[in-house]
Amino acid sequence: MERKDIDVGRPEQAGSPHAILASASRYPNLAALLCTTEAIYLAGRFSLWKIDLHDGRLHRWASLPGPWLVRQAARSRHLRRLGRLDVRELVQLPSGRLLGAAHKRIIGLDRGETEFRTVFQVNNGGRPKGFAVTPDGHIFVGEYWSNPRRQALHIWASPDNGATWEVAGVLPPGRAKHIHNVVWDEHRQGLWVLTGDADGESALLFTGDGCRTMTEVVRGAQTFRACKVFCLPDGLYYGTDTERAPNWFVYLDIDRGRVHKIRPLPGSCFDAAEMDGRYFISTAVEPSKVNHYHKTVLWSSADLHNWSEIVAFDKDWLPGEYFGFSNIILPFVQGKCRFLVFSTRAIKNYDLSTFLFKSSL
Repeated sequence: MERKDIDVGRPEQAGSPHAILASASRYPNLAALLCTTEAIYLAGRFSLWKIDLHDGRLHRWASLPGPWLVRQAARSRHLRRLGRLDVRELVQLPSGRLLGAAHKRIIGLDRGETEFRTVFQVNNGGRPKGFAVTPDGHIFVGEYWSNPRRQALHIWASPDNGATWEVAGVLPPGRAKHIHNVVWDEHRQGLWVLTGDADGESALLFTGDGCRTMTEVVRGAQTFRACKVFCLPDGLYYGTDTERAPNWFVYLDIDRGRVHKIRPLPGSCFDAAEMDGRYFISTAVEPSKVNHYHKTVLWSSADLHNWSEIVAFDKDWLPGEYFGFSNIILPFVQGKCRFLVFSTRAIKNYDLSTFLFKSSL
């Protein structure tokens, strides 16, 4: 697969999607999952691809495991979205090993290998979600599934590069519907566990001992419902992820357990990343009684307080509850990402493409 530059077609006004994307390199049918100092890793159609940031070349890096019938179904864009057949997350360990989250399993790829192997099978639920890697190489990941009966949720951990897995912590029945993410906080040397979805299930929990004990820092409101957080010395910054109330970008004062609203957002915030020396978040199209905006938006800030809209896309025609909500996907960043990279899902004219900007916006 070769890189394809965008055909702009006709001139567009400044700030329009076509005008913004004209300055990017486009990689069709691929979603960027991981950005490191040296490379960007992308997944699509049961293959992993790598962009070497030194020469800008795209290489097919490895194949992804999956039954023959599922692999054939994934060739269809609509079936791939309907069945959630994509690999959704990827992380790199200090050893260089890659770990990915797929349907009901964790997959791994060692240096020199060309095919991922299943390293952990999930017997209950949907898929692992929210890889966190500690400085000593321990890996933590949460359990994510529909959980209609509000059963217990598990956090799994591996102390040996993903070779073996054990239950590190358990959220009791009725305390959460989902685990949205597990995040390493270098300033507090511990992990944040983000949960949702109802008011009483939305919480930010902190553990400094590998999930043996977890402290509820805040719980009980949609302003505590988050998927991604920026951890800073003075507290946490995040966009809320809710279809039940207006969304906000907020600051959490950890010591006082208080949220301060910074700016309203037009939709749920699923993704956030620090790239190209700036902070980025995206807001999705998740229609509800309070979320009416029909565009998915990429936002940028230099200080987490003043936010600018970079680009906005129209949702495609497929119903989001079945084929996935319209969203701009931001990769997991390890190290320093010198470029802006994002991927599109369920967006009109740009469903499943990755865009790489080598010059700052």
